Amino acid sequence: MRSRGIHKLENFLIRFLSNLLLKENYSLKNREMHILNDTVNDTVKSQNDTVFSLIKRDNKITANEISERLKISLSTVKRKIKELRDNGKLERIGSDRTGRWKIIE
Repeated sequence: MRSRGIHKLENFLIRFLSNLLLKENYSLKNREMHILNDTVNDTVKSQNDTVFSLIKRDNKITANEISERLKISLSTVKRKIKELRDNGKLERIGSDRTGRWKIIE
């Protein structure tokens, strides 16, 4: 089983539970969990997609509202919006307070 860069490892789980329940002393190291770096990239892509989908649903949504809905920092939202603007997918019409988003596809 492989999901979002994490491999299924029964050995690690068995050693962990043996240490916990049977008071064994198996070595448990992070590198034995086989977590790959591509999970970080998947998270970034999904955040961009989520920010974009919220803007598509409500073109008058503010960065603060996106931050609250997604439970991510305002600076992260602003960075994602900048990436979308730089990639030519998004444009702001009007002011930050009373303006709206224009989706460019």
